[in-house]
Amino acid sequence: MSIQRTLIAAAIASALAVSTAPAAHAEPQAGFVAGEAVSAGTIVGRVREASVGASLDGAVVSLDGREVATTRRNGEFRITGVAPGTYRLSVDYLGYHSADTKVVVPADAGARVEVSLLSTASAATATDLDAVEVRATRDANALALNQQRASTNYINVVSADLLGQFPDNNIAESTQRIPGISIERDQGEGRYVTVRGAPKEFTTVSIDGVQLANPDAESRGVELDTIPADVIAALEVTKALTPDMDADAIAGNINIRTQSALDRDGLTLRASAARGEFELGSGDNERYNATIGKRFGPEGNIGVLFAASRSEQERFTDNVEAVFDDFDGTVMPAEVEVKDYEGTRTRTGLTGRFDFRIDPDNLVYLIASDSSFKDREFRDALAIELEDHEAGSGEVTGVAGRATFDKELRERTYDKSIRTWNLGGEHWVGNDWRLDWQAAHSKADKVTSPRMQYIFRSQVRPRMAYDYANPDFPVWTILDEPGAPATGVNLPEDWYAFRRLDDRYEYSEEEENSFRLDLGREQNFLGETGDIKFGLRARQRDKLFDNERHRNSSAADFDAMGVGYSDLLCDSWSNNFDYFLTGRRFCRDVFTSHAGPLIGSDNHGRLVEDSITADYTASEDVYAGYVRVDANWGDLTMIAGARYERTELEGAASEFNAETEEFIPQTASRSYGHFLPSLHLRYELDPDTILRASYSTGLNRPDFMHTAPYRIRGERDWDDVAVGNPNAKAAYAHNLDVSFERYLRPLGLVSAAAFYKRINDPLFVANSTVVWQDVVMDDGEVRDVRQTVTRPENGDKGSVYGLELAWQQSFDMLPGAWSGLGVYANYTWAKSKAELPFGLGETELPGTSRHNYNLALTYEKAGFNARLAYNYRSEFIDEFNITNPDLNIYWDGRSSLDFTTSYRFGNGVSLFGEVNNINDTRQVRYQGARNRVLEMEQFGRSWLVGIRYDY
Repeated sequence: MSIQRTLIAAAIASALAVSTAPAAHAEPQAGFVAGEAVSAGTIVGRVREASVGASLDGAVVSLDGREVATTRRNGEFRITGVAPGTYRLSVDYLGYHSADTKVVVPADAGARVEVSLLSTASAATATDLDAVEVRATRDANALALNQQRASTNYINVVSADLLGQFPDNNIAESTQRIPGISIERDQGEGRYVTVRGAPKEFTTVSIDGVQLANPDAESRGVELDTIPADVIAALEVTKALTPDMDADAIAGNINIRTQSALDRDGLTLRASAARGEFELGSGDNERYNATIGKRFGPEGNIGVLFAASRSEQERFTDNVEAVFDDFDGTVMPAEVEVKDYEGTRTRTGLTGRFDFRIDPDNLVYLIASDSSFKDREFRDALAIELEDHEAGSGEVTGVAGRATFDKELRERTYDKSIRTWNLGGEHWVGNDWRLDWQAAHSKADKVTSPRMQYIFRSQVRPRMAYDYANPDFPVWTILDEPGAPATGVNLPEDWYAFRRLDDRYEYSEEEENSFRLDLGREQNFLGETGDIKFGLRARQRDKLFDNERHRNSSAADFDAMGVGYSDLLCDSWSNNFDYFLTGRRFCRDVFTSHAGPLIGSDNHGRLVEDSITADYTASEDVYAGYVRVDANWGDLTMIAGARYERTELEGAASEFNAETEEFIPQTASRSYGHFLPSLHLRYELDPDTILRASYSTGLNRPDFMHTAPYRIRGERDWDDVAVGNPNAKAAYAHNLDVSFERYLRPLGLVSAAAFYKRINDPLFVANSTVVWQDVVMDDGEVRDVRQTVTRPENGDKGSVYGLELAWQQSFDMLPGAWSGLGVYANYTWAKSKAELPFGLGETELPGTSRHNYNLALTYEKAGFNARLAYNYRSEFIDEFNITNPDLNIYWDGRSSLDFTTSYRFGNGVSLFGEVNNINDTRQVRYQGARNRVLEMEQFGRSWLVGIRYDY
């Protein structure tokens, strides 16, 4: 049994062992203790909710009617400079009854205060837990809204308990519920995150403030499908950066906050197990998770917590692709691929956290996390190349004078992992200075092995007619060939002969060491009250990619095995969408049973050029310093400051000289600096009505692969070429944000936010087309060949602007059963434009969807919880073709309808169920226009049922 399975099983067993523990009781709303090791003139306190003792972050604390503090994540607050005397301390928290208490501050000591709040779903006078109505989702929503309300800059916060009410498989899918955020999917599952219509590379992802290393060799966009959704405490999305934050987040930063045992009193214990099925292919769908944590020490000042999660999904996907190209001014289909995907995705996550509250002035913590994702996949494919289009052929109908058919089976397994270690501390030095520090390490890697592919080619190259009147389901007809099907492409098996066996290995790795030191104290030179903060930051990141390719194209080696093409096929059929019938599928043991002799042959050779020119290494060191000033004038709060970041970049790759057949090492290095000012204003019209305005600046450094000095080309001069650009610049953005927020009592929010980003030097991955004329092919034919050249290039300028609207509310004020109703809705409108390189015109930025919205109807009452959630993202551009913008690649709009429900029994046990993609929508990409379908993919519905325990 694996370590992940062992830990999850142990945690679930622990949950069952303590499931008969006695119920807790609600505590008094407020109380105080004078003195108790608190410095003179200081009030130290903690705010928690009464039912389970969970810390309340973002509570507004007032002293004699004047707001003086807000609580941090552990519910703690600190008020200094308080004269001796008796005060009325008040705590306000959305969704909870407010609390007042008397605090006495002696002349020679401070005071320590403990405040417990009751949810407004219960009576304000309740003292026994039996009289307290627990609504986990509602209370989770309260936690998030209060943190958002207390923040000076514009952020969105969503707690793990609230996210748990959506049927999401990973962190990427969880983020799509947040205003302004949309996702890109792989085979129906969320992978990349886009914030406010900006490219995915414009968003950074961190865990407890530590930026994650990225397993992706080609992009800075973090593959968030690696991280399970079950091992977090909350997601914090910062859309307007403050000076103390890393600057490489033009769109924003998504911070994954881990759970801490100090976040609540007593034992933390949760576990769940669920099983279900994917409709397409009837694959298994399993998910398990467990969390166990406890406070130790005489004052409960030591916290230890572990969280583990595992899911396994047998996913089947129907896929068809058709590439269109420009043939002498006429766009016509050039390639077709019909693919079946059959695979198993396994996702595991482990998080451990140790917190030691040494005393009220000192805290140290150690956090470790390990997330891994394994995808083992078989892909059956029929690939068709359409050539020599005959006169009269066009985009919709025509005849290819020659069609080449390849039947392929690829087996591919890749393992991705992201690991982080984070050691830090928070300290008060004397009664004035606060010192925070952090040392962290993050490492990500991705191994693709095996990646083997059998290819068989038809020995008949027939004429083929095509009809794309229905672009999703075209008609293909083979002409003038006896034995060919009347329509379709299910060719006779005896047409195919061995073409080659490909064997490939890939490894990418990214590693970062980071250090942070922040020092702050109160300042009295600006505003009525305020703070000043200084900080230093160092991040040292290394990246590498290694690619190895081997091939055997010897028909004699294959014939020597004594098997033919038909011997490798089994009795299952490829019939994607119940329309694209392409013949029998390959048996899944063909590589273990029929690849050994080919690999062992002398004809199985390394593709030396391909194996070396794609490799690269890169290092990026970023050193930063900042100053931040916070000031308050009554209802007006300000954050102002500036950050300076210095970047030192090095890269290395090899280029192949075709004439001398030598590899020439290539190196490149650059260093540059950026000054990054920002200003944030927050104004309270009243405690529940807030206006915000921000100006901030940010960066997007080019992807590592884009700046490496590589040149990747195929075996032949006219094969497609990819080239790096060491001179590519970092994009620099000026960001403006304004927002209006009205917090609704007892619990809700109506908000509107507008944003504008002016971007200098946006980076494009540009495709251009070159035509090689009169090329002699392997079979002796002479014809023109089209070559695609890909190279990253900077445009001159660009912009993204838009509007976010959000409404969420729990209708506690309604009578009886109606009080369990709630709504969660948001809408984002975004538009972008950017100037293409070389003065070739203007386009939108990749990832900008004009419309993005969520609508969820909720019900939570008497232990019953249900949520019907709808998500929609409109079309967006994905890739650019500089030579012919009419062939730009777009993702079409897509919606999804999901449902979750659960019932909680009185002993902490819940039964739950989830259904995904109820409306069974497909995923479509197209070239230039919707009738040129580049890719159509279907993955079907899925469901889960399970049991959950929460102590």
